[in-house]
Formats: sequence, structure tokens, C-alpha cells
Amino acid sequence: MKLYYAPGVCSMAVHVLLEELGVEFDTQRIDLASGEHKQPEFLKINPRGEVGAMEIEGENCSENAAMMIYLNDKHDGTMIPQSGMPRMKAMQWLMFANASLHGAYSKYLFVNRNDADNAALLDVAQANIQKQWDEVERHLTAEGTDFLAGNKVTAADIYTTVVANWGFIKEMPKFGPKTTALLKAVSSRPTYQKVLAAEEVEYKAAA
Repeated sequence: MKLYYAPGVCSMAVHVLLEELGVEFDTQRIDLASGEHKQPEFLKINPRGEVGAMEIEGENCSENAAMMIYLNDKHDGTMIPQSGMPRMKAMQWLMFANASLHGAYSKYLFVNRNDADNAALLDVAQANIQKQWDEVERHLTAEGTDFLAGNKVTAADIYTTVVANWGFIKEMPKFGPKTTALLKAVSSRPTYQKVLAAEEVEYKAAA
């Protein structure tokens, strides 16, 4: 297995999961600044030219949530329950992190790249990011749990913790107390700390 990653981006969630599973894998760092992700060699792995991507058993995968689900199930991991309602809840929040939360940041990035002078539209995109974090806090408070799918860490919490550290937006979101506690708990795990060191990323979201 080989994970293609760039420091701190969404591929970090897969990187952490691989460490949690304790399996052997290789990594290849992709330099986004130099446009390495748009070069023919990488486009063979992911034709969209996006990181992360992964070679798994001779096949290529370019969706982080799919990688996490497959790897967890393949290696009998504990980061996504194997069946029943616990699995549904863990999958629901993993999809939230992958689509709703990540998607909100992607919308901001799109506006910033294509219409950076449109302050009103950037403010709307910023507000949408905050809306997603408010939903996380509301859910944790209503359920009375430490993590998104209960009181045990799942892949959803790992992905969410990665996204929380993205600093390319105008201002960092306001994280509620339950959300902050989640981010601190996940980012302090030995596996997460190992990946932060390997990718040379400083974690600021839970400071």
C-alpha cells in the first residue's frame, strides 16, 4: 500500500488511520506548491489531480472516506464498527466530515481562488464553515457524548480533527467546548502525534 499525501490536507486522516491499524504502508509526499499533483505521473494515480490518493492491492483510490472504510474493514479495525446502528452512526459522521464539513472549506477555497475580491461571498462561505462546526457542537451536546458517534473515537473524529486545523480561511472557526475537547483528545493520540511529526504539521486548532 502506498499513500500519496501533502502535509495537513485531508489525506492526513487516512495517514492517521493507517497508524491506528498498525499495518505496513509506504508514503509519498506530493508537493502541491510546485504542481506535482498535476504532473502526468500523479495523474495516473488520480486523474483529478487531487491529494490524497492511494494504491491498494494494485488498485487506485482517490476518495479518503472510501480508503478509510476499506482499510478499517480489511484489517478488522475499531475505527468503524462492523455492523448495526453503531456502524451507521460512525458512517454518518464520516460522511459529514467528508462531504459537509470538508465541502464547506472547499467552497471557501473555490471563491478565494476565483473571486478573492468578493468580500460578501467570502463572508457567506466563512459563515457556512462556522455552521458546520456549530452542528458538531450541537450534536455532541445533545447526545452527551465525547465523540461524534459515541464515547469511542471513530474515523469520523479523525477526519474532523484534520479539517479543524486548516488555516487558509479568513479566520479560524469558533469551536464550542465539546468540540474543543474532541479535537484535543484526538490530536493528542500517539498515532496522531506521530503523523503530525512525519508530515511536519503543527496542530493549532485545539490550542
